[in-house]
Parts: sequence; C-alpha cells; structure tokens
Amino acid sequence: MKQNELIMNVEKEDILSEILKKNVSKRFYRFLKYSKAEVLVNGEPLEWYKKVSKGSKIKVIYATLDKEIDWPKTEKLPKVVLETDHYLIVDKEPNLLTIPTKGNPNSLYQQLVAYLGEQDIHILNRLDKETSGLVVVAKDRYAASLLEPTHEHMIRKYLCLVEGKVEASATIKNHIAKEENSHKRYVSEEGKLAISHYHSIESSEEASLLEFVLETGRTHQIRVHTSHMGHPIVGDKLYGGKENSVLCLTSYSVEFIDPFTNEVIHCTIEKEW
Repeated sequence: MKQNELIMNVEKEDILSEILKKNVSKRFYRFLKYSKAEVLVNGEPLEWYKKVSKGSKIKVIYATLDKEIDWPKTEKLPKVVLETDHYLIVDKEPNLLTIPTKGNPNSLYQQLVAYLGEQDIHILNRLDKETSGLVVVAKDRYAASLLEPTHEHMIRKYLCLVEGKVEASATIKNHIAKEENSHKRYVSEEGKLAISHYHSIESSEEASLLEFVLETGRTHQIRVHTSHMGHPIVGDKLYGGKENSVLCLTSYSVEFIDPFTNEVIHCTIEKEW
C-alpha cells in the first residue's frame, strides 16, 4: 500500500466537494470518495459538504495498492524523450507490444517497470505492436486522471507511408468493428465511431507520405482507414500492404497542456523507416 498526497490552494470560497470536483477528473473524484480518502483543510479534517474559505490549503491523502508484477522482468530501458515528476514521454520501437500478453510477455510495459520500478504506471496512448513512436506515461493515478481521455487532452499526429498516389487532404469518419476470432478490424456501421484527419506531405505514383491527426483512438484506426481508402500502409500485411521489414507508421508528435504547470508540451521525433 502506497500513501499519496495532493495539495490544493483555495482561490475562491466554495463547498469542499465542489473544490475537489474542479481540481480532479470525475473518475478520480469518485475514486477519492469511495476509497474514503482523508481530506484535511488547514491541517484539520472537514466534511465534504462544508464551505472552505479563500486562502485555505487542502491536503488529500489517499492510498493505492502496490501492483504485483507477474511478467518476466527485463533489463532493457525505454527510450525517454521527456520526463517530469508526474509523467514521461517515451519512443516505442516497432514490433514491440505496449502491454504484455501471456503469449508474448515482452513489452514496453516491462521496460517502464525496469526504468521506474514497480509503481503505479499508466500508459495513456497505447500503440499497436507494429507501430513505433511516442507514448505518454503517467507515473501515478492522479496524473493519469488529469491527462485522460487522451483524445480530448492530446493532439496526436502520425506519419505513414502508403501505397499509391494520394494528393488530397480529407477527414475520414466511419465506424470500426472487430472481426470475430481475429485481431483484424473492418469498417462497419455496427462498430465504434472513428475519426481521422489526414493530408498528403509527399506523393508519387508508387507511394505517398501522409500525416494523420486522430480525434478518436480505435485499435488499428489508421491502418483500417488507409486500407479502406485503397492505399494500405507499406509493410501492413494484415491490411493488404506490401511486405517490408517494419510497418511504415510512426506516432511522431504529441502535444498537450501540462496540467501541473499549464505549459504547452510538444514533442516530435523523426521517422526511422
């Protein structure tokens, strides 16, 4: 069991519960309420329905369970692009799972455990095994609550090399469903809404370099959308692409407002294919 503390300075008189709601996500507020977190105002406990005066200091003390790591450990460390006290941004290599499975326990998660220790790690934007690029990782539950959901708090940009000539810029809006007994996805009205914006950076008769910006984060979203366009990603054999040593799809840019400093965080990397 790990003890955690949050400190809040009250800028305007209000009910304690309302102040908490304004400073944490709905999910984290429910967690604090139902886990019976200890809340102190100027060092003294206070019922959540009572008023707190301007200038007061609120301390929230809550516990999180230590996670037991059942997966094999690794000595390999992630490639860290940016790190703060609350989160880090790493560059995931291609052909590496983000989260381990029983059939394939080697993953980015194990690398993060090797780097951060067995703490409360929250991976905020998972990438497909074949996809490389930037992944944002919260170091604790509170940081994760402020940065989720990623499609609302982050601008995520991808580069991909697709087959054939694509010169237009457009928005793709449809629904994606999962094939039964398969990892593959397909466009279907019975699926979940998926929205992608793309524009062409370079194009030739053989291939085109596209930038995608996602509004939603469906599994295989860009891969399904490019295949549905008739221009599968180079190296994407699952969706009809030509064979290549790696999938030519990289999460190359993330941008968001740091919830702790209100600074704009913008990280980019170069594609390696």
